[in-house]
Amino acid sequence: MSGKSLYLFLALLLFAVFGFSSCTKKSDETSDQKDEVTNETISDSDFTESDEDLLTVNYKQFYDELAPHGEWVQVNAKDLGLDLKSEGESGSLMNDLLGIKNTYADDFNFGMFFVWKPSPDLAVTVSAGEPAVYTPYTNGQWVNTNDGWYFKAPTPYEETTCHYGRWAYSPALGWVWLPGRVWSPAWVQWRENDNYIAWAPVPPSVYIVNNVLTPVVVNENRYVIVEKRHFIEPSVYKYRYFYKENKNKIMIKEMTKVDGVMIKNKTVINKGPDPISIEKITGKKIEIVKINKVKNRNDVKYTASEINIYTPEFIKSKGKDKKESVSKPEKYVPYTEAVTMSKKENKDEEKGVIKEEKGNEQSDKEKGFDKQKGKDKGIDKEKGNKKLGDDRDMKKGNKKFQEEQQNKKDKGSKNMKQNTPKEKGNNKGKH
Repeated sequence: MSGKSLYLFLALLLFAVFGFSSCTKKSDETSDQKDEVTNETISDSDFTESDEDLLTVNYKQFYDELAPHGEWVQVNAKDLGLDLKSEGESGSLMNDLLGIKNTYADDFNFGMFFVWKPSPDLAVTVSAGEPAVYTPYTNGQWVNTNDGWYFKAPTPYEETTCHYGRWAYSPALGWVWLPGRVWSPAWVQWRENDNYIAWAPVPPSVYIVNNVLTPVVVNENRYVIVEKRHFIEPSVYKYRYFYKENKNKIMIKEMTKVDGVMIKNKTVINKGPDPISIEKITGKKIEIVKINKVKNRNDVKYTASEINIYTPEFIKSKGKDKKESVSKPEKYVPYTEAVTMSKKENKDEEKGVIKEEKGNEQSDKEKGFDKQKGKDKGIDKEKGNKKLGDDRDMKKGNKKFQEEQQNKKDKGSKNMKQNTPKEKGNNKGKH
């Protein structure tokens, strides 16, 4: 090997050694930085939510507030059928398009987080016998504000779940709420036609991008429908029916989409239906209520002209391991246990309905109506198939029955007269 070639070889060798050393050092420094956890307060003007917020944002204040009114359940994305993603998965779509195996994405486990299952006591019903199932954005009133349509709930804790976070429907648990840190007058999507308005909760993983809510197709069964003339009524649930049970065959897909959640003047608003059109249909003047954001719960208030809403500060942890949430509720149950308890609640509810039906049956029997035999004890056999409530042949309306009763009464009185002297005679004999 010539001197020039040897010199070049040694230069390359030294470059490789120092380059490797430098890369190793840089890699170690990067690793150390990842292991270091830092906390920062999130600005109110930061609307860039992500799935990772479920793991990195401290939601302790929500955990404490909602705990007495429901149950916190520890879940993972698969439990709820959600496709939650880590911010580290960026670029995985390109790999999929190119046919490249992305080991990190395939092996990634989003981690455990917490959802809130409302207490069955919070469910509202319109009529007796209707299943008591909690449904978000039904128990309350739509209020027109300077930030759009605001859903006013009856309690502070229900207010929280109407203006923060997302709702997801689980076949095993029913409606559950996932915490979120960005406030909105209501997290819903809208549809309407000439006579009806429909809305549905915005599902998880749907966030504001470029000042508008990411478009998403929502299951039609999740929509609540009301006639426009009832839209601004208090307790709007009294006038609602769900898509799957609507009698007028209103097709959600045939209704017009209405702009909803978006950013305007650096504020999250919920546009929704045109207030002027609602005024024309209802014949009522709809005043605009002003929303003020406060940092002290004691300053919260609701008047005809103003609403003071509590908007807490949120702390986000950076560099944290994404295997579980940064904070936990004091009390919670694992998903499997919550499913078991939910099944028991459903069975108890079914038993309650059966018990109520049996109670009605017993009450009918006491009145003389036997459902099993299909006849009334006070009615002739030929008329045993009369509908319950048809009293044409009941005691007060049946002349023949009255005559029979009178004959029995007269016969009883005659027997009493015949026995009376004998009883008196016996008494005298004894004395």
